[in-house]
This record gives sequence, C-alpha cells and structure tokens, in this order.
Amino acid sequence: MKNYIKLLYGIVLVSLLAGCTEDEFSKNYDINLPVSEIVDFNPKTERVGNEITLYGENMQFVTSVFIGNASATIVNQDKEILVIRVPRMAEVANITVANKYKRENISKEVFTPQYLDVVINQWPVEIERGKTVTITGENMDMIQSLKFESVTLSKAAASETSATYATAGLTLPESGSLIAVTKTGQTLTSPVISVVEPKTTYTPQQTILLWDFETAPATADGWGGTPYTGGVVDNGFFGKAFQIKSDAGNGWDGCYIKLTNNNSGNGFNLTTFTSPHITFLVNTNGKSGYMNPAITIGGSESDKHFTGQGGEYTDNYKITTNGWEWRSYDLEAMGWSNIKGQVDKIDLWFRGGNVGSSEPFEIMIDQVMITDGPLNPTLIWDAEAPAGGDLPVTFNGGTGLTGYHQGEKYVTYNYTVGSDAWAWLGNIMSLDVEGLDPGKYGNAIYLNFLVNTGDTEGYAGFQILQGDNKLANQKLDSSYGDNYKFAPTNSKWEWRSMLFDITAWDVWGGSAASFNLSQPFNFSVYARGGNIASGVNAKLNMDYFIFTSVPLDATKE
Repeated sequence: MKNYIKLLYGIVLVSLLAGCTEDEFSKNYDINLPVSEIVDFNPKTERVGNEITLYGENMQFVTSVFIGNASATIVNQDKEILVIRVPRMAEVANITVANKYKRENISKEVFTPQYLDVVINQWPVEIERGKTVTITGENMDMIQSLKFESVTLSKAAASETSATYATAGLTLPESGSLIAVTKTGQTLTSPVISVVEPKTTYTPQQTILLWDFETAPATADGWGGTPYTGGVVDNGFFGKAFQIKSDAGNGWDGCYIKLTNNNSGNGFNLTTFTSPHITFLVNTNGKSGYMNPAITIGGSESDKHFTGQGGEYTDNYKITTNGWEWRSYDLEAMGWSNIKGQVDKIDLWFRGGNVGSSEPFEIMIDQVMITDGPLNPTLIWDAEAPAGGDLPVTFNGGTGLTGYHQGEKYVTYNYTVGSDAWAWLGNIMSLDVEGLDPGKYGNAIYLNFLVNTGDTEGYAGFQILQGDNKLANQKLDSSYGDNYKFAPTNSKWEWRSMLFDITAWDVWGGSAASFNLSQPFNFSVYARGGNIASGVNAKLNMDYFIFTSVPLDATKE
C-alpha cells in the first residue's frame, strides 16, 4: 500500500512539473505585482518646463513617466503623488507611468502642454546648397516647421538656443526668406538670404605645436619694467604650464615678458592651411590676465588681440576663467590677412590689457598650437573616475611612464591574452554623448585620446550605439602603426587623433547610414587581445577622450 501511494504521488508530481514547463513563468501563479495607477492629475494643461502632479496609488515605485513619447523628469514622489516636470518636446497625449515591476498604467485623460514663444536672434547670412542651416535665439526647440520660401527643410538638431536644419537633396531658389512657424502659432520671417554653392570642406592640416612647456620656452624681455613673477609651473592641464602673476595689472603701460618661437629659424609654413587658428588652454584661477599674439611675416611684426570673434568668447582684451578652458581664435579674422603663407616668428606678449591697476593679474597657459580651424572640443571622458565600464580597471596603476597625461588620474587595465585573442573582455568605459553640433563639426570630427602601453603591448576598440545602430572601430589608425593593437609606446604617453569617419567603421547592427551623430549616442571603449599573441601580459593606460574638429596630435607624421 505504501509503495502504491509513493508511485501515485510521483505520477502526480511529474504531471504537475510537465504542465508548468508549457507556460510562461508566473502565468498561472497568484503573484500580484503592484501597479502604479494614475487616478487623476492636475493641472490638465501647463507650460513646458513647469510641474504637474499625478495622484494615485503605489507612486513610490514609479521609475519613468512619459507624456506621449516624451520622457518627463520626476521631481518628487511618495505613495500617492508624483510630481513631474513637463518635457519641452511634449505633445497633447495621455500620461504613462512605468514602475520597477515593469507594470504600466495610462491616464484616462490627455495632458495639453503650453508652449513658449520663439525669439530668433540670428538668421544665417547665406545658405550653402546641400549643407545645414543653423538659426539661434531663445526656445529654438519650439519651432514647429521651417521653410525656405516654399521648400520645407528637415530638422537635424534642436536645443533651447539653436536649431539646425538640413538642405541635402533639396532644390532651393537662388534667394529667399526662411519662414519659421512655432508651436505657439508665431510666423517668423528672415530677411532675404542668398543661396550659394557649397564651400569646399577640407581635411585639416596637421596641428603645429608652439609650446607645451615640457621644455623651457624661449623668452624675450618685455618693456615697462612692471614687477611680476612667473615661468614654467608643474600644475598645467597636461603636465607643465606657463604662468605669469603680478600684484596688479599694468594696463597698456608695459609687457611683463614675451614667449617667442621661430622654429629654429625655419619659421612656419601655413600655405596649405585653410583656416589658421591659434588654439590654447588658459586658466586665470578666478582672477584676470591677458596675453596677445604678435606675428612676424616677411620681416614685419604686428600684434593683434583676443576680442570679438562672433561672441563665442567673452574675452575682451582680458581673460577671466575659474579653471582650464580651451580657446581657438581665427588669425585671419583677428587681422592677419596674409597669414596663409610663410610665417617668420610667432610670439605671445603677456601684458595687462584691460586688467586694471587695482586688480591682481594672473594667467596660466598650456598647449599653445596653430590649428587648421577651431578646436570645438567636446569632452567624452577625462578618466578621473570610473565611467560605466565593467572591467577591473585601476587609476594611475601604470609605473615608469614618461611624458604627460591629463589631470590627477588616468585609467590602467592589465590583462593576459587568452587562447582566443578575440574573446570579448568587456568595456573599460561606456558613456552617453550629447549629439555633435553639425554646425561645428560639419568639416571634420576627430577622436583624440592619450595612450601608453607601458613596457608591453595593449589593445582597445571603440564602439558607438544609437538605437539599433551599432558601429565599431577595431583596426584603429594604421597611420600610427596601429593594427588591431596599439604600436608599442615604450612607456611613453602618445596622442592619437583619429579621423572619426563612421562610414569606415564595422557595422555590428543597423547601418552607418542610419547613424546620426547630431543626436545623442553611446560611446564605449572595449578590451580584447586583438593581434596581441596568446599568453602576453598586456597593459593599457589611457586618458582624456575628446572629440574635436581638428587633430590635437601635433607630432603625427
């Protein structure tokens, strides 16, 4: 009898288990996961950027809120209320909440956003056929549509302060007006704008480094005899910097000191440069300082000043910063109409400028360069702290390294290459990047970073992800000798400035043609053995990943 009962129990148990394998987990189980339910919300209409309150149950579990397809920011929440900020891109739609149990709930009523009026401060002075058009002002993301006469332009990117539209593939008249219709019903019309043939884009020439201050620069005496202290200091942005300090500015009465560079008597050949700029890092530590370039061409020296340049910088014969900042100034726009030729000598004069005699004078500079166009820096990661990677990296783990890196830290990853050198190891870092402004990066995009393989070899690849589009650069840049691994740097820090041409990248999902760099995307650095032999104890030190429109590397052949 006992054996019969055991047999019957076993048959029933097997039947139950077999039945469970046919159904999705939890389908027939009595598990009630909390639903965050919207009972009501107020107000039913509100201006974008302002707050509305949702009333309901289990609101403390909500992790995301959408008005239609627009994601709203959660400001405050508890069991019965949820305060959100109306997204600027909201449309008339129902409100959806989702909680940490992946349960969704949709409001019964629709929310109606109120939009903001647009103020356009600057229309383009001309339109290049096939290129983008950028207009700037206030609440530019509130533009509903933009036409050039009767031709509708497609939006490429928009923010509160600027909107960029594409003209590629469109047939535009020789001249006409841009007509913007806003979400509040405004119709804003530009003056008559001429349409011109596209100006030739160009590959920037190699950057010329004037001073990085790792070796003492050549100097010349100033004039006026104003007391100052200064020289090369160790706390530069990259290694060393040059600093001048004085108890008070000397206005225009004198020059503390001059930096001078004639390239060992060879001068600088800028004949192939399309748009020569002087580019540098500057830090006044919350005080004010000034310097200005003096350039000798054909034996004639003249000096110009840092001011204007379309309002991009607030420098006006005086520079004030609260930390390190990049600057790029168009030398031709500064007044050197003959700059695209042979230059005999380039100097920097440190002088008071508009720094008054009643205020202290202080300025530090680093990485003074001539670039073929503005830098337009977009920092990705400075390696001062972890950034979304899933590998056991350390900071400043390398030893015996020479040359400069950036900041107090750099990332170090050590690994032994296994039998499968191409085994995926994981990400060293992974970060979301805001879209790159097509107005600034329409000519070229460079991915720059510092790399050091220590006393061995190292490899990393790059991946970008946007929706279903996934692209990767595995080979790196062969012009540096890199080939699915970095050429050994022999414990010295080296720059890499790689032209960011995603059409040449490997497609791991979607397509390169569908990738839009003007929209947000994810950027990651991943580790593999690559072309490093199995069993090698590989090492990789990396620092300061940044997008620019000209190369930062001034040493590349």
